[in-house]
Amino acid sequence: MSSKKIDPTTLNFLLKLRRAKQIDTLETMTEALERQNPLASDQEAIALAWVLREKEIKTGVSSI
Repeated sequence: MSSKKIDPTTLNFLLKLRRAKQIDTLETMTEALERQNPLASDQEAIALAWVLREKEIKTGVSSI
């Protein structure tokens, strides 16, 4: 996936989630982001960022 297909909000959350190096940490960080950003649009962006970061962790390949 190229960065051209990732909207700015999702990209922002993905960059924040990049600190997570393991799935357990990713889940904890994602839950915190969801609590801090209750808007539905933000929740959707966080979910997509989680999927992208999970894929990065498992494959070792950057999404952007």
